Amino acid sequence: MMTLSEFHYKYYAQEYKEIDNEYELHKMAFLIRNAKATKNVGTEKSPKEEFVFKDFKDFFNYEKALKLIDEPIEEKKEEVAKEKLSPAQIAAKHNSRKG
Repeated sequence: MMTLSEFHYKYYAQEYKEIDNEYELHKMAFLIRNAKATKNVGTEKSPKEEFVFKDFKDFFNYEKALKLIDEPIEEKKEEVAKEKLSPAQIAAKHNSRKG
């Protein structure tokens, strides 16, 4: 058994979940369209089309995306190494608003 307000919260959350799923589907459809994109490289008499993205890496660079995530961690490690702070100072700096 759940209360009426719990039901409304679950219903509200489910609507958000469905909108997120719909967003992902539309995003996937858009990416499929972009992946199939072609450009004209021929002439008027002999038209020839080729794909804009030759490799998957041209479309999505997985390694670059991972590096973008890892950069802040590496920068913090370098800062800590330069400053030679104690663990308490590191925690205080991490917990401060200045970051």
